[in-house]
Amino acid sequence: MPFLLVANIMNAKFCRSGRVVTLLLAVSFLSACGSVPQPRLYLLESPAGQEGEGVTPPAPELRELGVVMVSLPGYAVNAQIASLATNGSVTQDNDHRWAEDPAMAINRLLVDRLRKHADTTVLTEPWPRDYRPTARVKVVFDRLLREPSGGADMSGQVQLLSGDGRKLLKIMPFEFVLNGQDTARQAFFVAVSQGVDDIARMAIEALQQLELKS
Repeated sequence: MPFLLVANIMNAKFCRSGRVVTLLLAVSFLSACGSVPQPRLYLLESPAGQEGEGVTPPAPELRELGVVMVSLPGYAVNAQIASLATNGSVTQDNDHRWAEDPAMAINRLLVDRLRKHADTTVLTEPWPRDYRPTARVKVVFDRLLREPSGGADMSGQVQLLSGDGRKLLKIMPFEFVLNGQDTARQAFFVAVSQGVDDIARMAIEALQQLELKS
C-alpha cells in the first residue's frame, strides 16, 4: 500500500476518533451542568396561628394608612440569605434563597399585618392620587441576618410620618433577636415573619397614641 494512502487512512481514523472524544466530552459537560442542584426558595408568610388574633379595635384616627417601601442594608437586598457566622462574619447562602425580592416580601407582609392589627385600609406606594392616608409608616432596617441558631437578628427604626409625608411624627427604634426552633433555613423566615408582626403592632399602638386627625 502506498505510503500516502496509509497516511490518509490514519488521518481519517484519527479525525473520527477526535470527533468522538469531543462529543463525549461535550455530553459529559452537559450532564455535569444538569446535575447541579437548584437553590431552595422560601416564601415569607404570616405568622402561624395569628390570623384574627390580637387585632386592635379600629380607631377613627386610623381610617387609612400608607406604607413606604422598606429599606434594607446592602447585604440583605439580594435573594441569597445573609447569615451571621460564629466568627462574626456575614456569609450569603447560594443554595437557600428568598423566593421573591426581600424588600418586597417584607413590605407585603408589613402591609398585611398593619391591616390585620388596625382593621383599616392600608396601601403601599404608589397609591391612587385620591388616596389620603392619615399617616405613613416607613421601616428602615439597619440589620437583617440569619442567626447561627437558625433565628433572625433584626434591628432598625420605624418612622411614622404625616399623611402627606412632610412631617416626621415619631421614630421608634427596634432590635429583635428571635431564636429559631432549629437551624433549618425555614426557621429564619418564621422568625422574620414574627419580627415584622411585632413591628406592625408597635406602629399601630404608637399611631393611636398620637391621636391623629384625619
